[in-house]
Amino acid sequence: MRDTRPALYSDAAPAAALWRPSVVVVWSLVFTPAFGSWLLMHNWRALGQPQAAQRARLWLAASLAMLALQLLAGAINRRLNGDSPLMAWLALAWLLLWLLGAAWPQWIAVRRQYGRRYARRGWNGALGLAVVLGGACWAGAFLFTTLLLAFT
Repeated sequence: MRDTRPALYSDAAPAAALWRPSVVVVWSLVFTPAFGSWLLMHNWRALGQPQAAQRARLWLAASLAMLALQLLAGAINRRLNGDSPLMAWLALAWLLLWLLGAAWPQWIAVRRQYGRRYARRGWNGALGLAVVLGGACWAGAFLFTTLLLAFT
């Protein structure tokens, strides 16, 4: 029987082990686009695309800056006894921008290069790291807010 798959999906070149881009998006809804950018950066490296990995690193830096801004705004809102939805809307806009600018291009690239046939990386290590770093971030934000309230 003849193989009718296009040459692009041939078994001659085994696929790199990747975190599935669509699942990266789902976990980024929980652990922020910073987590997703880190995973996408490693995926791009595994795909042998250093320029795309560098762009993912820039998304990571920008996502960390956005996260820091959100934490700072939350502390200031708490200090001023205010409740502004501006940062929530900004965070949502950032998530949508990240989805279109970082996650979607990788999803398309992986789909074109491998289709659905590629080795998947396990999630235990990545999710464990996300939980630890998320807890540290939460603890740091709590400490910062407490200090801000105590000394101002």
